[in-house]
Amino acid sequence: MTGFTFHHEAMATHFAITIAGQPEPYSRQVAAAAFRELDRLEGELSRYVESSDIARANRLGGGETIGIGHDTLECLVLAADACLATGRSFDPTYASEREPGRLTGAPLFTLDPAAHTLTSQARRLHLDLGAIGKGYALDRMAEVLAEWGVPSACLNSGDSTALALAAPPGAAGWIVGIGDGPSYRTVPLHHAALSGSGTTVKGPHLVDPRTGRPATRATRAWALAPGAALSDALSTAFFVMPDAEIAAFCQAHPEIGAATIVAPNQLRLLGRSWPGQE
Repeated sequence: MTGFTFHHEAMATHFAITIAGQPEPYSRQVAAAAFRELDRLEGELSRYVESSDIARANRLGGGETIGIGHDTLECLVLAADACLATGRSFDPTYASEREPGRLTGAPLFTLDPAAHTLTSQARRLHLDLGAIGKGYALDRMAEVLAEWGVPSACLNSGDSTALALAAPPGAAGWIVGIGDGPSYRTVPLHHAALSGSGTTVKGPHLVDPRTGRPATRATRAWALAPGAALSDALSTAFFVMPDAEIAAFCQAHPEIGAATIVAPNQLRLLGRSWPGQE
């Protein structure tokens, strides 16, 4: 598949952009603009950047309020929606310390979209957008590519989330992989995002927010969604959800697909029609 690929380090991982159908000098300029947007977003969303909105939010006391930027607000709204939709299987506040007497499941922060403010409702707020922020960045980077008139590209963060725009000329889609070992296969991705979550790279590190205990799944889980932020969040949720719960979620949300490994050489595909399987 033809195209030019460019790499960048940010958000404690590596990002890549492959652009098809454009000259190399122009592709390089486009990628540089997208990576500038990525660096800007890291400065707002990373809890490791002391001046970021998220780091500032994590220093709030209960009831205290700060102003936040547009992207932080939008990413937190997406995170809150994903938390609600998955019954807290995805929860960027799971490590927070609740105020005494505050009900389990009650929001630990509130947002005022009109005023662009965030108010902590926790004794110690701990926001971590690591499982949605990289996907959100891919979505915003894709908007940069659109502004530059680039229709065909594939963006990747950490080899765990891929966002495919229009397929390259003559191809059914951008080729991405799912599965591990004998179950590995490829799918042609077109105007969609695919994310995977598991323990292969970082080891056991994912916690079920509903129990506070490590997730019990031993293999990876994948989410297919219209956008990268959503697929990023859902792959994390699917990793901690049992397969029956994932199937019910996909049935209720026909735009979403899921994949889990049910045997060493078999993938279970759920939900929306997967590319190459229509």
